Amino acid sequence: MGNSTTDLRFTPLLSADIQAVLEKHGYRLPSSGDYVQALVLARVNFVLRNLVETFEGRTR
Repeated sequence: MGNSTTDLRFTPLLSADIQAVLEKHGYRLPSSGDYVQALVLARVNFVLRNLVETFEGRTR
């Protein structure tokens, strides 16, 4: 169990895979422009880090 800020498994590919799964199930990014989408994806990455820590029992 590594530190979430240095965990080499947490890559842009992981985030892209999660985005693809969400889109496959009908979820869509807001169409408000690139800036808004970047903010949304940054928040998703934050929540995803929390998810993987919880999944591995590394909750604080």
